[in-house]
Amino acid sequence: MRTFRPLIAALVLLVAATTAAAAPPFLTNQSEQNLSFAVTRNGGYIGYHNFVFRPRKGGFEVLVEADIRVNFMLIPFFIFEQRGVEIWENGHLQSMDYTTNDDGIRHRVRAEASGGAIRVWVDDKPPASHPRMFPGSLWYPLSPSTTMMLDPGDGKPTPLKVQSLGEETIMVRGKTTHTTRWLWDDGLRRELWYDSEQALVQVWIKGDDGSDIYYVLK
Repeated sequence: MRTFRPLIAALVLLVAATTAAAAPPFLTNQSEQNLSFAVTRNGGYIGYHNFVFRPRKGGFEVLVEADIRVNFMLIPFFIFEQRGVEIWENGHLQSMDYTTNDDGIRHRVRAEASGGAIRVWVDDKPPASHPRMFPGSLWYPLSPSTTMMLDPGDGKPTPLKVQSLGEETIMVRGKTTHTTRWLWDDGLRRELWYDSEQALVQVWIKGDDGSDIYYVLK
């Protein structure tokens, strides 16, 4: 269902980078952290996208779970399911393992980083080698110098433009929150808001059918 594929492409990104980056401040207290989002379309609930961050020696792991369903007359006509694990050490992605059901199109994408390169396996195909990448995955704020992304849903790298849209105060969990707003554009426009500790607190995506897609932090 092409109408919703650009939305799904936006939900699951890995962004190319050539240097290490410090962990966002919200991850520095060495305790498990959660970012759980309700996903809405034109104000109606269509699913969730959750991130769990667990500390480990030298870094942390990220557990990703998404389940998005669009129904018509109570009948599902679009389904997106994803489960993933990212392992970070010293500011770099070391490995990832994702399984995705994109409306019946299923993939398993695995990646392992070594030196300046990352090897990516898609299903049972031989691995492809790319410049080393570490996850943006929406939850991670990116530098404007970022120019490529790798989608863990299909393992394909894609050019990406990242631009700061300035500071903004929004409502998060019923409280006014000072945020920094960013644009990510790879042909599909999405806007992301991060709080003062660089935690993702809101996402907006314009679907190609004109619908407004929001991530709302629970």
